[in-house]
Amino acid sequence: MARKKPKLEYAIICDDIRQEVGKKFTFVGIYGGRDLIVRELPFIFPKLCFAVFYKDMKCGDSFSIELSEPSGKQLGQTINGELPGESKGYINFMVFALFSPLKVEKNGKYKLLITINNDKKNRNEIEFSIKLTDETQQS
Repeated sequence: MARKKPKLEYAIICDDIRQEVGKKFTFVGIYGGRDLIVRELPFIFPKLCFAVFYKDMKCGDSFSIELSEPSGKQLGQTINGELPGESKGYINFMVFALFSPLKVEKNGKYKLLITINNDKKNRNEIEFSIKLTDETQQS
């Protein structure tokens, strides 16, 4: 039987991710949508975190994560990793990508690009926008 392709289930964008006792995680400052509102540009996020959830992964699968700005230029370094373990079957997998600090200089659509097992044809993109706040709507 052919191998299932790993499937991106969902992603969370937040200010911080903390590991708790008992294999629990706390997500701090979760962004409710895909628009991240800033007061000025350039803007520096002290930390911007992504929790990405996949299913149908296998131990030994590799991944790479890149963040790009609207022009396509890469921000920060590529994050590379491999799923540890001995399991032979399919597993669900959660990977965290933390960029700290992260300086953004432009409005527009940014992308978190995730490649599994060097399969660039099936690369996943998590798109979000950086937008300036509308000062007239603040109270």
